[in-house]
Amino acid sequence: MPPFRSHPISCDRGWEWHLSSFGMMGHPLFSRCLLALCWLISAGGVTLFAAEREVSGVYQGHAPAADAAKRVFTLNLAPDGGATLTTLYIGKNDVNQQGHWTQNGTQVVLTFEPMGNNKPPRPITFRHHGHELSPIHWDPSEWGRSGPPILHRSRTVQGGV
Repeated sequence: MPPFRSHPISCDRGWEWHLSSFGMMGHPLFSRCLLALCWLISAGGVTLFAAEREVSGVYQGHAPAADAAKRVFTLNLAPDGGATLTTLYIGKNDVNQQGHWTQNGTQVVLTFEPMGNNKPPRPITFRHHGHELSPIHWDPSEWGRSGPPILHRSRTVQGGV
């Protein structure tokens, strides 16, 4: 019998070449490698898709304020691209800024809407890695030289508790 050909069965067309005969009859190692490659490609696609989707959520970080009070940043990235950045100044009022976010690979760009008659702050670009958003580009005149803090994904408790 020639290599890589299977015996004819009712669903075969005689001694024609087909993938199952090559993989199963000819080279078992090849069929295992092909199976492993298919599994890795499909698992990698799911992982990449999941990574893209998991950017949305709530992130928090802390930083000192100019007057030495602590600031708590909470960034809510909605799945629809909407965003809310809340800055809580300990012992003072909080500030809510509305905006939108987009993702390009590992970069997440946060753009803001105008507040009243004021111009919106310039966008902030973060690098998304694991459960963190690390600022990589911001306007120092608005956010200071050290910029916004690294934001960590918040753990949400079901039931709002």
